[in-house]
Amino acid sequence: MPETPPLANGAAVAAAAPALPPLYGALDPLTPERHAGLRVRDAGFGFAAQASAIPLVAEEFAIAARTLPIVFGAQAPHLPVALTGLAPGSNLYVNEQGAWRPGAYVPAYLRRVPFFLVRTAPGSDQLVLCIDPGAPQVSRTEGEPLFDAAGKATPLLDRVLAFTRSVEEGMLRTRGITERLHQLGLLKPAVVQFPHHGKPLRVDGFFAVDRPALAALPAEQFLELRDKGWLEPIHAHLLSIGGLPDLARDLATPG
Repeated sequence: MPETPPLANGAAVAAAAPALPPLYGALDPLTPERHAGLRVRDAGFGFAAQASAIPLVAEEFAIAARTLPIVFGAQAPHLPVALTGLAPGSNLYVNEQGAWRPGAYVPAYLRRVPFFLVRTAPGSDQLVLCIDPGAPQVSRTEGEPLFDAAGKATPLLDRVLAFTRSVEEGMLRTRGITERLHQLGLLKPAVVQFPHHGKPLRVDGFFAVDRPALAALPAEQFLELRDKGWLEPIHAHLLSIGGLPDLARDLATPG
């Protein structure tokens, strides 16, 4: 991916920007002229308290699977998400104080907020760093500055740019993996059912890698998955689905 400058032509980006991604209220191209006084602080994860599914990149599967169920979206292109709740608008990993569940993995998608990379034109490789100025992490009085007195990027902004770029690259790789799994016929609608407070609880509406289809792959295609390093995230995903009952234990007892 080409080098991405932290400065941008705001009009060009605004014209090319797609619909806002989940959890973002706005995306402004970051410039020292408009954002010289902005600082970034730790504001917890209250902003994600109603997010029941968080986008995930394939490189995160191995560690995320230990504490988060990983599934694929039911709608094409079937991108993977970490489930944080079993009902829309409910995130069981965020408490009333906005703290993330201790010991649970925090997806990079959340750690990237309030920053996001936007393409300067549809299909362009040129990306511009944007900020959600209304995000709780953004302040003019608390946290670390993004620009110094001369209007140059601070070390914090350099780190932000590098991390945001790495997340974007991971998303692109993950989309490619997901498309290939779909081409191979491995992604299929899935259903998990288990007892919950003495009654059966059914979880559906998602896609998962189909174990019989994976086992039946011709040797050439199976070796393709192995050689590309995709078997580890596939197995992590499959193992993680076993965590759905653990996620359900935090649901209220049904009446």
